[in-house]
Amino acid sequence: MKLPEIEKLIIKYVTNSITAAELDELSIWIKEPENEQVFCKYVKVNYAIDYHMSQFDTNKTKKLLLKKIKEDSNVLYRIRIQSVFKYAAIFIGIIGITFFFQNGDDTIQKLKISDEAITIKLDNGNIEVIKTTGEKRILDKKGRIVGVQSGSELNYKNNSQTPSPSLFNNKKGKLAYNELTVPYGKKFQIVLSDGTEVFLNAGTSFKYPVKFINGKKRQVYLLSGEAYFDVTKDTNHPFIVNTNEMCIRVLGTEFNVSSYPEDPTISTVLVEGSVSLFGKNEVYNDDETSLLESGHMANWNKSNKEISINLVDTSLYTSWKNGKLIFKNLQFKNIVKKLERHYNVSIINNNKKLGEQYYNATFNIETIEQVLKSFNKSFEIMYTIENNKIIIN
Repeated sequence: MKLPEIEKLIIKYVTNSITAAELDELSIWIKEPENEQVFCKYVKVNYAIDYHMSQFDTNKTKKLLLKKIKEDSNVLYRIRIQSVFKYAAIFIGIIGITFFFQNGDDTIQKLKISDEAITIKLDNGNIEVIKTTGEKRILDKKGRIVGVQSGSELNYKNNSQTPSPSLFNNKKGKLAYNELTVPYGKKFQIVLSDGTEVFLNAGTSFKYPVKFINGKKRQVYLLSGEAYFDVTKDTNHPFIVNTNEMCIRVLGTEFNVSSYPEDPTISTVLVEGSVSLFGKNEVYNDDETSLLESGHMANWNKSNKEISINLVDTSLYTSWKNGKLIFKNLQFKNIVKKLERHYNVSIINNNKKLGEQYYNATFNIETIEQVLKSFNKSFEIMYTIENNKIIIN
Protein backbone atom coordinates (compact mmCIF):
# COMPACT_ATOMS: atom_id res chain seq x y z
CA MET A 1 0.00 0.00 0.00
CA LYS A 2 1.35 3.46 -0.94
CA LEU A 3 2.25 5.97 1.76
CA PRO A 4 -0.45 8.56 0.84
CA GLU A 5 -3.11 5.88 1.29
CA ILE A 6 -1.65 4.89 4.67
CA GLU A 7 -1.59 8.54 5.78
CA LYS A 8 -5.30 8.82 4.99
CA LEU A 9 -6.05 5.67 7.00
CA ILE A 10 -4.04 6.91 9.99
CA ILE A 11 -5.88 10.24 10.00
CA LYS A 12 -9.20 8.42 9.66
CA TYR A 13 -8.19 6.19 12.56
CA VAL A 14 -7.32 8.99 14.98
CA THR A 15 -10.42 10.98 13.98
CA ASN A 16 -12.77 8.02 14.45
CA SER A 17 -13.94 8.01 10.83
CA ILE A 18 -12.33 4.74 9.77
CA THR A 19 -14.49 1.80 8.65
CA ALA A 20 -14.05 -1.81 9.73
CA ALA A 21 -12.66 -2.74 6.29
CA GLU A 22 -10.13 0.09 6.47
CA LEU A 23 -9.13 -1.03 9.96
CA ASP A 24 -8.28 -4.43 8.49
CA GLU A 25 -6.10 -2.79 5.81
CA LEU A 26 -4.28 -0.71 8.40
CA SER A 27 -3.83 -3.75 10.62
CA ILE A 28 -2.13 -5.66 7.79
CA TRP A 29 0.22 -2.73 7.13
CA ILE A 30 1.12 -2.49 10.82
CA LYS A 31 2.32 -6.10 10.89
CA GLU A 32 5.62 -4.92 9.42
CA PRO A 33 7.92 -3.92 12.36
CA GLU A 34 9.01 -0.60 10.84
CA ASN A 35 5.39 0.32 10.07
CA GLU A 36 4.30 -0.60 13.59
CA GLN A 37 6.86 1.80 15.06
CA VAL A 38 5.65 4.66 12.87
CA PHE A 39 2.03 4.05 13.79
CA CYS A 40 2.85 3.66 17.48
CA LYS A 41 4.66 7.00 17.60
CA TYR A 42 1.87 8.75 15.76
CA VAL A 43 -0.85 7.43 18.07
CA LYS A 44 1.19 8.28 21.15
CA VAL A 45 1.27 11.94 20.21
CA ASN A 46 -2.52 11.92 20.07
CA TYR A 47 -2.73 10.38 23.52
CA ALA A 48 -0.41 13.14 24.70
CA ILE A 49 -2.74 15.68 23.14
CA ASP A 50 -5.66 14.17 25.03
CA TYR A 51 -3.74 14.59 28.27
CA HIS A 52 -2.93 18.24 27.58
CA MET A 53 -6.47 19.03 26.48
CA SER A 54 -7.65 18.70 30.08
CA GLN A 55 -5.84 22.03 30.65
CA PHE A 56 -5.80 23.10 27.03
CA ASP A 57 -3.00 25.37 25.88
CA THR A 58 -3.17 25.96 22.12
CA ASN A 59 0.46 26.96 21.70
CA LYS A 60 1.78 24.13 23.87
CA THR A 61 -0.32 21.54 22.05
CA LYS A 62 0.67 22.82 18.63
CA LYS A 63 4.36 22.78 19.63
CA LEU A 64 3.92 19.18 20.77
CA LEU A 65 2.48 18.22 17.39
CA LEU A 66 5.17 20.09 15.45
CA LYS A 67 7.95 18.50 17.47
CA LYS A 68 6.62 14.97 17.03
CA ILE A 69 5.83 15.31 13.34
CA LYS A 70 9.28 16.75 12.75
CA GLU A 71 10.83 13.68 14.39
CA ASP A 72 8.88 11.45 12.04
CA SER A 73 9.18 13.71 9.00
CA ASN A 74 11.14 11.10 7.04
CA VAL A 75 7.98 9.00 6.89
CA LEU A 76 5.02 11.22 7.61
CA TYR A 77 6.18 14.52 6.06
CA ARG A 78 3.20 14.64 3.72
CA ILE A 79 0.69 15.08 6.56
CA ARG A 80 -0.14 18.74 6.86
CA ILE A 81 0.21 20.15 10.34
CA GLN A 82 -2.89 22.26 9.83
CA SER A 83 -4.96 19.20 8.92
CA VAL A 84 -3.78 17.26 11.93
CA PHE A 85 -4.24 20.12 14.35
CA LYS A 86 -7.83 20.91 13.37
CA TYR A 87 -8.81 17.46 14.62
CA ALA A 88 -7.22 17.93 18.04
CA ALA A 89 -10.46 18.84 19.79
CA ILE A 90 -12.03 15.59 18.63
CA PHE A 91 -9.61 13.65 20.81
CA ILE A 92 -11.47 14.60 24.00
CA GLY A 93 -13.12 11.38 25.13
CA ILE A 94 -13.06 9.89 21.64
CA ILE A 95 -9.60 8.41 21.24
CA GLY A 96 -8.78 5.31 19.21
CA ILE A 97 -7.12 2.43 21.01
CA THR A 98 -4.09 0.87 19.30
CA PHE A 99 -4.77 -2.62 18.08
CA PHE A 100 -1.25 -4.07 18.29
CA PHE A 101 0.66 -5.01 21.39
CA GLN A 102 4.31 -5.10 22.41
CA ASN A 103 5.68 -8.17 24.17
CA GLY A 104 7.44 -7.45 27.42
CA ASP A 105 7.55 -8.22 31.12
CA ASP A 106 4.14 -9.29 32.28
CA THR A 107 3.43 -7.46 35.51
CA ILE A 108 -0.30 -8.14 35.47
CA GLN A 109 -1.67 -10.71 37.87
CA LYS A 110 -2.88 -13.68 35.88
CA LEU A 111 -6.61 -14.14 35.56
CA LYS A 112 -8.04 -17.46 36.65
CA ILE A 113 -10.61 -18.04 33.92
CA SER A 114 -12.85 -21.04 34.44
CA ASP A 115 -13.22 -23.45 31.53
CA GLU A 116 -16.96 -23.96 31.34
CA ALA A 117 -18.31 -26.68 29.05
CA ILE A 118 -20.58 -26.47 26.03
CA THR A 119 -23.61 -28.64 26.74
CA ILE A 120 -26.45 -30.13 24.72
CA LYS A 121 -29.83 -31.03 26.18
CA LEU A 122 -31.41 -33.90 24.29
CA ASP A 123 -35.11 -34.44 23.73
CA ASN A 124 -35.22 -37.05 26.50
CA GLY A 125 -33.95 -34.50 29.02
CA ASN A 126 -30.40 -35.83 29.26
CA ILE A 127 -27.62 -33.25 29.25
CA GLU A 128 -24.31 -34.13 27.62
CA VAL A 129 -20.99 -32.26 27.46
CA ILE A 130 -19.46 -31.34 24.11
CA LYS A 131 -15.69 -31.02 23.90
CA THR A 132 -14.49 -28.97 20.94
CA THR A 133 -11.24 -30.94 20.89
CA GLY A 134 -13.03 -34.19 20.15
CA GLU A 135 -15.92 -35.82 18.31
CA LYS A 136 -19.38 -36.96 19.37
CA ARG A 137 -22.46 -38.66 17.96
CA ILE A 138 -25.88 -37.30 18.86
CA LEU A 139 -28.43 -40.10 19.19
CA ASP A 140 -32.22 -40.18 19.26
CA LYS A 141 -34.31 -42.17 21.74
CA LYS A 142 -33.78 -45.37 19.80
CA GLY A 143 -30.03 -44.96 19.59
CA ARG A 144 -29.97 -43.79 15.98
CA ILE A 145 -27.43 -41.17 14.90
CA VAL A 146 -29.12 -37.84 14.14
CA GLY A 147 -26.12 -35.53 14.40
CA VAL A 148 -22.33 -35.70 14.38
CA GLN A 149 -20.05 -33.26 16.21
CA SER A 150 -16.49 -32.71 15.10
CA GLY A 151 -14.50 -29.99 16.81
CA SER A 152 -16.54 -26.80 17.07
CA GLU A 153 -19.29 -27.90 14.64
CA LEU A 154 -22.36 -30.06 15.10
CA ASN A 155 -23.93 -31.28 11.84
CA TYR A 156 -27.49 -32.63 11.50
CA LYS A 157 -27.76 -32.35 7.72
CA ASN A 158 -26.15 -35.61 6.69
CA ASN A 159 -27.53 -37.71 9.52
CA SER A 160 -31.31 -37.28 9.34
CA GLN A 161 -32.10 -37.31 5.65
CA THR A 162 -35.40 -39.20 5.89
CA PRO A 163 -38.21 -38.83 8.42
CA SER A 164 -38.08 -41.35 11.24
CA PRO A 165 -40.64 -41.99 13.98
CA SER A 166 -37.84 -41.62 16.48
CA LEU A 167 -37.51 -37.94 15.54
CA PHE A 168 -40.88 -37.20 17.11
CA ASN A 169 -41.55 -37.23 20.83
CA ASN A 170 -45.20 -38.29 20.60
CA LYS A 171 -47.68 -39.86 18.18
CA LYS A 172 -49.07 -36.49 17.14
CA GLY A 173 -45.87 -35.73 15.22
CA LYS A 174 -44.44 -33.15 17.59
CA LEU A 175 -40.86 -32.39 16.68
CA ALA A 176 -38.00 -33.53 18.85
CA TYR A 177 -35.78 -30.65 19.94
CA ASN A 178 -32.18 -30.34 21.07
CA GLU A 179 -30.93 -27.34 23.04
CA LEU A 180 -27.33 -26.19 22.87
CA THR A 181 -25.79 -23.91 25.49
CA VAL A 182 -22.52 -22.08 24.80
CA PRO A 183 -20.90 -20.46 27.88
CA TYR A 184 -19.01 -17.17 27.97
CA GLY A 185 -15.57 -17.41 26.41
CA LYS A 186 -16.56 -19.91 23.68
CA LYS A 187 -18.28 -20.09 20.28
CA PHE A 188 -19.88 -22.94 18.36
CA GLN A 189 -21.50 -23.74 15.02
CA ILE A 190 -24.50 -25.88 14.07
CA VAL A 191 -25.59 -27.11 10.63
CA LEU A 192 -29.33 -27.81 10.79
CA SER A 193 -31.05 -30.62 8.91
CA ASP A 194 -31.93 -28.30 5.99
CA GLY A 195 -28.31 -27.12 5.62
CA THR A 196 -28.82 -23.80 7.41
CA GLU A 197 -25.64 -22.72 9.22
CA VAL A 198 -25.93 -21.13 12.65
CA PHE A 199 -22.95 -19.55 14.43
CA LEU A 200 -23.45 -19.19 18.18
CA ASN A 201 -21.64 -16.50 20.14
CA ALA A 202 -20.52 -16.68 23.76
CA GLY A 203 -23.32 -16.86 26.34
CA THR A 204 -25.92 -18.30 23.95
CA SER A 205 -28.69 -20.87 24.38
CA PHE A 206 -30.26 -22.15 21.16
CA LYS A 207 -33.16 -24.59 20.74
CA TYR A 208 -33.82 -26.27 17.38
CA PRO A 209 -35.56 -29.33 15.90
CA VAL A 210 -33.48 -32.39 15.12
CA LYS A 211 -35.23 -32.44 11.74
CA PHE A 212 -37.61 -30.05 10.01
CA ILE A 213 -40.90 -31.50 8.76
CA ASN A 214 -41.97 -31.14 5.14
CA GLY A 215 -44.94 -28.78 4.89
CA LYS A 216 -44.17 -27.04 8.21
CA LYS A 217 -42.42 -23.77 8.98
CA ARG A 218 -38.79 -24.06 9.97
CA GLN A 219 -38.84 -22.65 13.50
CA VAL A 220 -35.90 -22.28 15.90
CA TYR A 221 -35.55 -20.52 19.26
CA LEU A 222 -32.79 -18.15 20.33
CA LEU A 223 -33.47 -18.39 24.06
CA SER A 224 -30.67 -15.96 24.91
CA GLY A 225 -27.42 -14.68 23.45
CA GLU A 226 -26.34 -14.00 19.88
CA ALA A 227 -26.39 -15.99 16.65
CA TYR A 228 -25.53 -15.49 13.01
CA PHE A 229 -27.79 -17.31 10.53
CA ASP A 230 -26.96 -18.31 6.97
CA VAL A 231 -30.35 -19.72 5.99
CA THR A 232 -30.81 -22.24 3.19
CA LYS A 233 -33.39 -20.85 0.77
CA ASP A 234 -36.73 -22.63 0.70
CA THR A 235 -39.69 -20.53 -0.50
CA ASN A 236 -42.17 -23.19 0.61
CA HIS A 237 -40.89 -23.35 4.18
CA PRO A 238 -40.28 -19.96 5.88
CA PHE A 239 -37.50 -19.91 8.46
CA ILE A 240 -38.50 -18.23 11.73
CA VAL A 241 -36.21 -17.27 14.61
CA ASN A 242 -38.15 -16.88 17.86
CA THR A 243 -36.74 -14.77 20.70
CA ASN A 244 -38.35 -13.90 24.02
CA GLU A 245 -39.81 -10.70 22.58
CA MET A 246 -39.94 -10.83 18.80
CA CYS A 247 -39.70 -13.09 15.74
CA ILE A 248 -37.67 -12.85 12.54
CA ARG A 249 -39.11 -14.48 9.40
CA VAL A 250 -37.04 -15.21 6.27
CA LEU A 251 -37.02 -17.50 3.26
CA GLY A 252 -33.26 -17.60 2.79
CA THR A 253 -30.68 -14.97 3.77
CA GLU A 254 -27.87 -14.01 6.15
CA PHE A 255 -28.48 -12.06 9.32
CA ASN A 256 -27.36 -11.62 12.92
CA VAL A 257 -29.59 -11.61 16.00
CA SER A 258 -28.49 -10.44 19.45
CA SER A 259 -30.84 -11.10 22.36
CA TYR A 260 -28.94 -11.03 25.64
CA PRO A 261 -31.27 -10.72 28.66
CA GLU A 262 -29.30 -7.81 30.17
CA ASP A 263 -29.50 -5.69 26.99
CA PRO A 264 -32.40 -3.20 26.65
CA THR A 265 -32.94 -4.09 23.00
CA ILE A 266 -32.98 -7.08 20.67
CA SER A 267 -31.02 -6.26 17.53
CA THR A 268 -31.22 -7.78 14.07
CA VAL A 269 -28.57 -6.92 11.48
CA LEU A 270 -29.27 -7.97 7.90
CA VAL A 271 -26.25 -8.80 5.74
CA GLU A 272 -28.12 -9.71 2.57
CA GLY A 273 -31.69 -10.39 1.44
CA SER A 274 -34.66 -9.22 3.48
CA VAL A 275 -36.37 -10.26 6.70
CA SER A 276 -39.67 -9.50 8.39
CA LEU A 277 -39.96 -8.62 12.06
CA PHE A 278 -43.06 -9.08 14.21
CA GLY A 279 -43.99 -9.46 17.88
CA LYS A 280 -43.76 -12.85 19.54
CA ASN A 281 -47.48 -12.93 20.30
CA GLU A 282 -48.50 -11.52 16.92
CA VAL A 283 -49.71 -13.51 13.92
CA TYR A 284 -47.48 -12.95 10.90
CA ASN A 285 -49.02 -10.60 8.36
CA ASP A 286 -47.16 -9.19 5.33
CA ASP A 287 -48.92 -5.83 5.65
CA GLU A 288 -48.32 -5.33 9.37
CA THR A 289 -44.75 -6.53 9.90
CA SER A 290 -41.58 -4.42 9.71
CA LEU A 291 -39.41 -5.20 6.69
CA LEU A 292 -35.66 -4.97 7.14
CA GLU A 293 -33.42 -4.44 4.11
CA SER A 294 -29.78 -5.47 3.69
CA GLY A 295 -27.21 -3.23 5.37
CA HIS A 296 -29.67 -2.16 8.07
CA MET A 297 -30.10 -2.91 11.75
CA ALA A 298 -33.40 -3.12 13.61
CA ASN A 299 -33.53 -2.56 17.37
CA TRP A 300 -36.56 -3.87 19.22
CA ASN A 301 -37.01 -1.94 22.45
CA LYS A 302 -38.03 -4.36 25.20
CA SER A 303 -39.75 -1.64 27.22
CA ASN A 304 -42.02 0.07 24.71
CA LYS A 305 -42.06 -2.71 22.06
CA GLU A 306 -41.08 -0.23 19.35
CA ILE A 307 -38.67 -0.88 16.46
CA SER A 308 -36.05 1.55 15.18
CA ILE A 309 -34.20 0.85 11.91
CA ASN A 310 -30.84 2.34 10.90
CA LEU A 311 -28.27 1.94 8.14
CA VAL A 312 -25.08 0.39 9.61
CA ASP A 313 -21.71 -1.10 8.78
CA THR A 314 -22.75 -4.75 9.18
CA SER A 315 -19.18 -5.96 9.74
CA LEU A 316 -19.17 -4.20 13.12
CA TYR A 317 -21.91 -6.55 14.29
CA THR A 318 -20.92 -9.78 12.56
CA SER A 319 -17.10 -9.86 12.92
CA TRP A 320 -17.42 -11.85 16.16
CA LYS A 321 -18.10 -15.06 14.22
CA ASN A 322 -14.59 -14.76 12.75
CA GLY A 323 -13.03 -14.21 16.17
CA LYS A 324 -12.78 -10.40 15.97
CA LEU A 325 -13.95 -7.73 18.36
CA ILE A 326 -14.53 -4.39 16.62
CA PHE A 327 -15.62 -1.34 18.61
CA LYS A 328 -16.42 1.87 16.78
CA ASN A 329 -17.47 4.96 18.67
CA LEU A 330 -18.70 2.73 21.48
CA GLN A 331 -18.95 3.69 25.15
CA PHE A 332 -16.59 1.91 27.51
CA LYS A 333 -19.50 0.63 29.64
CA ASN A 334 -20.75 -1.27 26.57
CA ILE A 335 -17.28 -2.47 25.64
CA VAL A 336 -16.98 -3.97 29.13
CA LYS A 337 -19.98 -6.23 28.63
CA LYS A 338 -18.64 -7.53 25.30
CA LEU A 339 -15.24 -8.22 26.85
CA GLU A 340 -16.91 -10.14 29.69
CA ARG A 341 -18.73 -12.38 27.24
CA HIS A 342 -15.78 -12.87 24.90
CA TYR A 343 -13.23 -13.74 27.59
CA ASN A 344 -15.51 -15.19 30.31
CA VAL A 345 -14.40 -12.73 32.96
CA SER A 346 -16.19 -10.36 35.31
CA ILE A 347 -15.33 -6.66 35.00
CA ILE A 348 -16.43 -4.16 37.64
CA ASN A 349 -15.92 -0.56 36.56
CA ASN A 350 -16.01 1.94 39.44
CA ASN A 351 -14.86 4.79 37.19
CA LYS A 352 -18.11 6.43 36.05
CA LYS A 353 -16.35 8.98 33.87
CA LEU A 354 -14.51 6.22 32.05
CA GLY A 355 -17.75 4.33 31.49
CA GLU A 356 -19.21 7.22 29.50
CA GLN A 357 -16.21 7.62 27.18
CA TYR A 358 -16.36 6.54 23.53
CA TYR A 359 -13.59 4.47 21.93
CA ASN A 360 -12.48 2.75 18.74
CA ALA A 361 -10.63 -0.56 18.90
CA THR A 362 -10.11 -3.81 17.05
CA PHE A 363 -8.92 -7.00 18.75
CA ASN A 364 -8.29 -10.34 17.13
CA ILE A 365 -6.12 -12.95 18.84
CA GLU A 366 -5.18 -10.86 21.88
CA THR A 367 -5.70 -12.25 25.36
CA ILE A 368 -7.66 -10.32 27.95
CA GLU A 369 -4.35 -9.55 29.66
CA GLN A 370 -3.08 -7.88 26.49
CA VAL A 371 -6.30 -5.93 26.11
CA LEU A 372 -5.98 -4.69 29.70
CA LYS A 373 -2.37 -3.70 29.14
CA SER A 374 -3.46 -1.70 26.10
CA PHE A 375 -6.07 0.23 28.06
CA ASN A 376 -3.69 0.68 30.99
CA LYS A 377 -0.77 2.01 28.94
CA SER A 378 -2.92 4.35 26.91
CA PHE A 379 -5.15 5.79 29.58
CA GLU A 380 -3.52 4.90 32.90
CA ILE A 381 -6.55 2.96 34.07
CA MET A 382 -6.03 1.63 37.57
CA TYR A 383 -7.33 -1.87 38.14
CA THR A 384 -6.81 -4.96 40.27
CA ILE A 385 -7.46 -8.63 39.57
CA GLU A 386 -9.08 -11.13 41.92
CA ASN A 387 -9.36 -14.60 40.38
CA ASN A 388 -11.47 -13.96 37.26
CA LYS A 389 -12.73 -10.57 38.43
CA ILE A 390 -11.24 -7.30 37.13
CA ILE A 391 -11.92 -4.24 39.26
CA ILE A 392 -11.34 -0.82 37.64
CA ASN A 393 -11.03 2.18 39.99
